Amino acid sequence: MEDNSNNSELFGQLFMTLTQAITQNRSLEEFGLTRLQAITLRNVYQQPGITMTQLAKLIGITSPQLTRIVSTLEDRDLVYRQHNEENRRIVNVQRTKKGESVVKEHMTLIEQRIQHHMETLAISDQQALVEHLRESIRLMEKAHIIRLKPEK
Repeated sequence: MEDNSNNSELFGQLFMTLTQAITQNRSLEEFGLTRLQAITLRNVYQQPGITMTQLAKLIGITSPQLTRIVSTLEDRDLVYRQHNEENRRIVNVQRTKKGESVVKEHMTLIEQRIQHHMETLAISDQQALVEHLRESIRLMEKAHIIRLKPEK
């Protein structure tokens, strides 16, 4: 079995390659978003009402960084902040209709690009890739390499 440094290097290469594949061809520039803005917007889209604290932890950035990103997204009417009704010290981030539209358009663009590449594979290879990706995601979440849901 490979040692841990080779595993870490392999994971790093996988994540960098996937990031490049998803954001290639200026897909973010077409929407006027930075990578972190797009990640933030996507997380708010998937989990409307997520707290600022949960969102910062989920993305892996500091609260001040997130505050700047959310302020920019608010200025563009893509999200809005709302004080939690039960605890006014907690700030939830909500999606707007315009933000939903941008995320849907961006995800459609990414899905079309991925589908185009997938079609170059035989059906059996496509099925194998999907199966391996699902299992990889499950195991990475189990090992706490990735988080698909915010920590409470």
